[in-house]
Amino acid sequence: MGSWSAKVFEDDSALDFLEEQLIPQADPRVVMRKAFETALAADYLEYDAGQAVLASAAVIVAAKGGQPLDDDETEARIAWRERLAKLDFSSLVELGSKACLRVCGESSELRELWEDDEGLFTAWIRNVESLAEGLKHSRSGQ
Repeated sequence: MGSWSAKVFEDDSALDFLEEQLIPQADPRVVMRKAFETALAADYLEYDAGQAVLASAAVIVAAKGGQPLDDDETEARIAWRERLAKLDFSSLVELGSKACLRVCGESSELRELWEDDEGLFTAWIRNVESLAEGLKHSRSGQ
């Protein structure tokens, strides 16, 4: 595992998913839906699958809220995010919100790893729950 943080895109796996799976797609909603459905169907949610959920959710929230993806957002990512703002994500909102809560629930490798860091665990849980709630609020921005 490379670097990681309580913020979604300060984790190497989330960044890799963004750059390799979401950005190259003409319509990343297909990939996002698969990430959400995979998480919800898993008996045990693996690290990378959890990061795919968080990255997908963070992209939706950022696109619909007009917020940067991270502190170092490039011009190319800004343009991509702004193009996404025109897409309708309403069919992914509820699914994505449930998937985020699955990531911080039981039988999740990400949760297990974060539990080992008592100092940041609470901040991570709050960030994931905030992301789930942000998805619900993005519905009004459709």
